[in-house]
Amino acid sequence: MVNAYHRQSIRLELRRCYNLCNYCTSRHLITGKGRSHAAKADNDKCDICCGLMKRLDFIIKIMKEKVADVYEFDTFLIGATLPANVYEREDQIRARLKIRGKENIKNQFCSELRRKFELITKKKVDYLLPDVLISVTVGEERRVDIIAKARSLTLTGRYIKKQRGLPQKQSKCTHCKGMGCRFCDNSGLSGYESVEGIIGYRLLCLTKSNAARFSWVGSEDRNSLVSGNGRPFFVTLSNPKVRTLKNSLNIDTPEISATIKAKPICIPESPIRFVTKTKIIVESANTINENKLKDLILLNNTTIKFQNKKKTIMKKIYSVKTRMIKHNRFLLTLLADGGLAIKNFVSGQQCTSPNVSAIVGDKCESVLFDVSDVHLR
Repeated sequence: MVNAYHRQSIRLELRRCYNLCNYCTSRHLITGKGRSHAAKADNDKCDICCGLMKRLDFIIKIMKEKVADVYEFDTFLIGATLPANVYEREDQIRARLKIRGKENIKNQFCSELRRKFELITKKKVDYLLPDVLISVTVGEERRVDIIAKARSLTLTGRYIKKQRGLPQKQSKCTHCKGMGCRFCDNSGLSGYESVEGIIGYRLLCLTKSNAARFSWVGSEDRNSLVSGNGRPFFVTLSNPKVRTLKNSLNIDTPEISATIKAKPICIPESPIRFVTKTKIIVESANTINENKLKDLILLNNTTIKFQNKKKTIMKKIYSVKTRMIKHNRFLLTLLADGGLAIKNFVSGQQCTSPNVSAIVGDKCESVLFDVSDVHLR
């Protein structure tokens, strides 16, 4: 009875001293968090919201145009920023009437928007990992700005490089240094003359994303080819408008062939371990004795050590095959851990040990190398 009497007392005081809309009245009377219903008494002169709660349907209409009609999503979350004077007016009333523990206007505002948006879109609220996050900012004079951002989408695929002279990575836009601007259509890239550029362009067009960020499983020279099953990669698309691919995406151009799986994934924890089969054409300063080539077989199941930024890196070679091409050239086929610095392994630079030059007893360099296959471990 005390609670009922206290609520009735507050109700009479609110009506006597303040001009409040139905939302702002019921928010101070409902025990715990509750939802109020709009009433004819709502008006633009509410002493707390100044008519903001009356504009819910108008805000939902804008939200539908900017979000529901633009983004593909199953779950969402709505957050809001309200003017400081709204909180101040509510706090003054609560302090005078000793009202404590009630839902504040921001929480009610967001709850009502979420409820209405659920009804109109048939989508679900997700507080942990929503497909799209909607931010509503209410400024002075009740100006409303709505910004939506979709959760990033990560896909995986493999590519085969069929043409020499094509770099793996695309250089950054010179205007924005990779941040994204109007000169690069927010991609952050200077163009599409690379493996990254060709694949990224297709994915940006397909998903209507802002940018594509690649995580490569190893790399190769611009003059190297990639064959076999192709090199794996992961690509994260920011703010995608389309997030569901019905089928795997196949890209086939004169430069590359690539397949991107339709199902979204998470990027594996770094570092990603993989094994690469590489065919290297090695050229020596002098004529190579074929007997010296046989010594390279000793590299089978050997650990190679080299320096990288004052850090010692170790990679294992699992198998080695050699074939003479001419008096100072031979083909070296390696199956080794990914990340082995091929050129340094051949020349012996960066304190790489053991190395090809030391074993054959002559200065050697890698003229060309191609990637035959890449296996994830």
